[in-house]
Formats: sequence, structure tokens, C-alpha cells
Amino acid sequence: MQFIMKIFGWPLGFVMLGCYLLTGNNYALAITVFTLVTKLALLPLSVKQQKEQAKMAVFQPKLKRIQEKYSNNKERYNEEIQKLYTEEGYNPMSGCLPSLIQFPILFGVIDVVYKPIYHIFRVSNTVIDEMIEVASAAGHAFEAHSYYNEIKLLNIIQEETALFADFDQEIITKIANFDMTLFGLDLGVVPKFALTYEGGFNWYLLIPILCGIFQLGMTFYMQKSNPNGNQGGGAMNIMLYTMPLMSVYIGFVVPAAAGFYWTLSAVFQFIQSVCFNIFLNPKKLAEQAEAEAEAVKEAKKQQRAEARERLKELQRERNAKYAQNDDPSQKEINKRKLAEARKRAAEKYGETYEEVTDEDLK
Repeated sequence: MQFIMKIFGWPLGFVMLGCYLLTGNNYALAITVFTLVTKLALLPLSVKQQKEQAKMAVFQPKLKRIQEKYSNNKERYNEEIQKLYTEEGYNPMSGCLPSLIQFPILFGVIDVVYKPIYHIFRVSNTVIDEMIEVASAAGHAFEAHSYYNEIKLLNIIQEETALFADFDQEIITKIANFDMTLFGLDLGVVPKFALTYEGGFNWYLLIPILCGIFQLGMTFYMQKSNPNGNQGGGAMNIMLYTMPLMSVYIGFVVPAAAGFYWTLSAVFQFIQSVCFNIFLNPKKLAEQAEAEAEAVKEAKKQQRAEARERLKELQRERNAKYAQNDDPSQKEINKRKLAEARKRAAEKYGETYEEVTDEDLK
């Protein structure tokens, strides 16, 4: 898990630093801007997801017919489904991509939140280890390989700045003035499931709770606005309740800053979904996709009709060429050629083969 967090934390750290500098060194506002930036970066994928949902609504009845027709033949069912996806130009996994990308981003955010000295102030791990050694020598305990060590070191620097006189004082001053609070709440604290905190009400409880509430509202709204309805059945219901519960869990195991990001992400996702339903209405997109599918179908029908007409014209030319030939064998040859041509056309366009008669040779 730490390896994944480091991979995604490294590039996102630069994004967070940019947001931090852009907002005048306001950490909470930087997280807000960072969340908005990631949402805008994923906007093209989200638009594609919206369109894919509309497309799914168009050929959902076709999927159902295939399921009913080949329910006892799994191999043929899979072949027909794949054929349908190819004809419709639909990728069932493309709609999941924006949701899946959210988790790597979250892992990266957690890494950035746990390591503010490294990501925000660009202090190397070597120097950070030296700072930890100085703090340890002064009696402060650190857990080996703990992800919380940097936040703890940051608090020590802010409380006992004089201990770090041998380090770059410009950096030490910036760290000492670094503010991770939001409405008086330290976003570096991991929320605990308790009603009281430091003698007062535990306001940190609100972050995990809001994570779950906004995630539930967003998921419920997206499900209701989906043009396919509850096609997923039990799977959709599981998703409806699993994501909010997972969000609450995340809010209780990571610093409040990560929970704050996750809450904002759900809020922005909800706003995005509302805008999509106004400007990229699923029903209108489904109607548009259906019209496009009908246009493609009509074009293919026209191509088949033109192919049949060309075949008939070719046969009429052949018949005219051999009109003076009274040899019965030649007539049979013409008949076989026409039959073979009809068979190829029937196989190519999926039509019913019609036997060749003497009338066709006239």
C-alpha cells in the first residue's frame, strides 16, 4: 500500500504545492483547489462515461433479447454480446474508469497529507531523517516506518523551533508557520470515534460523517439519474451502501485533510452530475445515440440493397451475353454462378438465401 501511495503521491505532491502557492499558503484552500483541479482533469473521462451510459440505455433491450435467446448456450451468448459491443462501438469498462481513477488519486492525496515537509516544502528524505534524529535525541519518540512521523515532526518543529538551529532556517521558519487548520481543526489529526476530544466535543467526528453523507447522496443521485435505471440490481444496491461506508471508514483511518478532500470530491462530483443532467441530459443523449444507431442501420440496409441491385445488373449482363447460346449446359453454368453469388451475398449481409429459378435467367 505504501508503495502505491508513493507512486501517486510524488506527482500529486507537485500539484498540491502549486495549489498551496496559488492560494497564498492556505492549506485548507489549497486542498479545495486541488480537488477542483483533479475533477477538471478527469472531466473528459466523466463526459465519456455519461455518453456511454446513454449508449447503454439504447442497446439494453438488445442485451436482454440475447440473454433470453442464448440463456442455455454460454459460448454463443458471449459471442453475440461481443458482436453487439463491436457493432455499437461500446466498451463496458470505459464507464468505470473515472470511478477507478479516484482511488489512486486518494492514495496520492493521503501520501501528500502524511508528508507535508517532503511535498510542500520539498525537503529531502535524508534531511527529514536527520531532523527526526535531532527530535529523538531531545526525547521525542518516533515509530519506525510510521506514516505519521512527518506530521509529528512538523508539530515538534512548530513547538520547539530552537532544536533545529543547525538546519536551513528559511525552511524551518516556513515549517514553523505552516497552518494545517480549518475552522480551528487541525487537519493533520486522525479523527477518533469518540464524543469528546481534549476536554470538549469531538468536532473531528463531522469529517468521517460528512464523508459518508455526501458519498451516499452523490451515489443515490447518480443511480436515480442513470438512464439505465437499476439495471445492476443487487450489484448497484451493494455499491450504493458500500461506498458511503467505505468513505466513513477512510475518514477514521487517515488525517482529517484526506477526509476533507474525499468529502469535497463527493460534493464536486454531485455538482458535476447535476450539471451533466442539465447540459448532457441522459435521456436526450440516449435519444441521440438511438437516432445515430438507426442511421447506421439504415445505411447498412441501403448498402445491401445497392449490392443486390449490382448483382442483378451483373447477372442481366451475363444473361444477355449468353442469350444466343442454346446449349443446356451453359444455362446450368449460369444458374450455378448466380446461385453462388446469392449465397455469398446472403452470408455477407445475413439475409435469407433464395433458390435460383429459370425466371432469374431471363
